[in-house]
Amino acid sequence: MTQARGALDGYVVIETAGNVASAYCGALLAACGAEVIKIEPPMTGDPVRALPPFAKTGAAPENGGMHLFLNANKRSIVLDLDTANGHRVAEQLVAGADVLVEGGSGDHEPLGSDSADLVRAILTWFGMTGPRRNWRATDAIIQSLSGFIYPIGPEAGPPIIPGGYQAQVTAGVTAFIAIITALIGREAGDRGCTIDQSVLEAELAYTEMGPVKHAYDGETSARKGINRFRPTYPQTLYPCAEGTWLGVTTVTPLQWYGACDLIGAPDFAHDSRLQTSEGRNDCWQEVDEVFIRHLAAKRAEEWFHEGQARRLPFALVPTMAELSALDHFQARDVFADFRLPDGDTFQAPAIPWKFAATPLRQGGAAPRLGADTRAVLSERLGMSDAGIGALTAEVSRGAA
Repeated sequence: MTQARGALDGYVVIETAGNVASAYCGALLAACGAEVIKIEPPMTGDPVRALPPFAKTGAAPENGGMHLFLNANKRSIVLDLDTANGHRVAEQLVAGADVLVEGGSGDHEPLGSDSADLVRAILTWFGMTGPRRNWRATDAIIQSLSGFIYPIGPEAGPPIIPGGYQAQVTAGVTAFIAIITALIGREAGDRGCTIDQSVLEAELAYTEMGPVKHAYDGETSARKGINRFRPTYPQTLYPCAEGTWLGVTTVTPLQWYGACDLIGAPDFAHDSRLQTSEGRNDCWQEVDEVFIRHLAAKRAEEWFHEGQARRLPFALVPTMAELSALDHFQARDVFADFRLPDGDTFQAPAIPWKFAATPLRQGGAAPRLGADTRAVLSERLGMSDAGIGALTAEVSRGAA
């Protein structure tokens, strides 16, 4: 049986070592079937190889969990872009590619500037132009500048900063969408283009409604407390029996009445002060007291399924150990197996969507640093063993 082709089968992507944003963008392209060739510097490789968590087996730079998650199904070659020969070879690879993905500060000389049909995406903290173009940042800084974290946390402050790389992942998805759009345009006869993707601008998508709301009613963002976000309430997490937790949201009047009836407090729903989300926000302590007292009677799973039957937007809140075992996550293949160099596997989130007619690569193995250098340079550039050997020797001398 012939295996179905991926959406991007036949497309070649060159990705330079950069940041989580560019690596995630490349991961999405690879998952859709593109051949993603990653150019990494000697010795240390892509900076994402140094990000925790690390497997107990194996050694750096091969055992980083973020590296394995972000670089699965890519090919790794080692080139020193700061040398004339390394840059020249990289340019030759880019000349035969459809897409170039670059991240970080772009300290090396730009690649692909003369390729008219190339779709070039550059992912930096603040974009390639403007007064902040040379600034450095972190995900926490970007989330702060965008206003994302201001309303999160206890009312008296300080705000709670989410962990991980949410801002960069958002930028990676945003750049991926732009690349796909550009490739569709190229199929229709357009030329290539340069996509200047700012991580900050991508993160602003989460808070873009704030200025609009302020323009209409003058209301500014405010920190109301843990899991309290106007105008909806309850929109929070409640403890249930045996240490389980349930996410409860009520938006419409029917959902509010239904939730109160489900937990055994139908009269509470008709309190005149609680007929709107704003009213429930103002009386949140009373709402919490009633829901916590009644929800303690059963485990979260029981409430969740009973709520589903009544079309109530409840959600289970599993521990990290329970997360991948949730039945609806398993049914939708939300998690995939990623392979360590020694053959062991771990589970991590797969690509967060499905295509109707083309398969996605889910999970997989990430390449060892430079594992594909000889094969890629021979296949794509026709370089001889002697030429590859000379280039490799130059890289080794530079690393030393």
